[in-house]
Amino acid sequence: MSTTVTTTMSTAVVQVIPPASATIVTSGAATATINVATNAMAYVPAAVRYTSDFLATGLTYTGTGATAPGYNSYYVKNGALVTFYIEIICSTVTNFGTGQYSMSLPFLPAQGGNHFAGWVWRDPAIPADDANHIILNADHNGLTKQLDLHFLVGAPANPKPVIENQLKQGAPGYNLTTVSKMYVNGTYITSE
Repeated sequence: MSTTVTTTMSTAVVQVIPPASATIVTSGAATATINVATNAMAYVPAAVRYTSDFLATGLTYTGTGATAPGYNSYYVKNGALVTFYIEIICSTVTNFGTGQYSMSLPFLPAQGGNHFAGWVWRDPAIPADDANHIILNADHNGLTKQLDLHFLVGAPANPKPVIENQLKQGAPGYNLTTVSKMYVNGTYITSE
């Protein structure tokens, strides 16, 4: 038997007769299951969609709302721990600009200097492994939600260590088009 209780109050009291459990679904990003027999509660955070910024000097796009480049981004927040997934879809970009690309985290980090992995799929019609994807590092210096995007390249020195270079339109072999997609994900500690 199932009973649904809906309330607009911040606190609701529901009587559940043991042995049973009750699942509480909030309008926010989490559910909680309470085992009435043992009085144990399991908190289950849920994924929340947010729109990541997609920025660069001179970058413009026409998409808003569900067509904004960063619309398909998600996070799960459990206490101070945030796991995120950012997807940038370039279909509404009208000018890729000249500056370094950046995207945004959902919450302000508690510490600066985080590094996250990602990649660019320049043309999803071509298999990613056919010289069609770019390995990314996304990072920030200081307490900011903005992640600067870098691609990995061999340094000109000998021996050639792998270093980061700014990801921007016109970097050798790294031009994006309106079919390009970018992905970055990771986990960090937030101050919010």
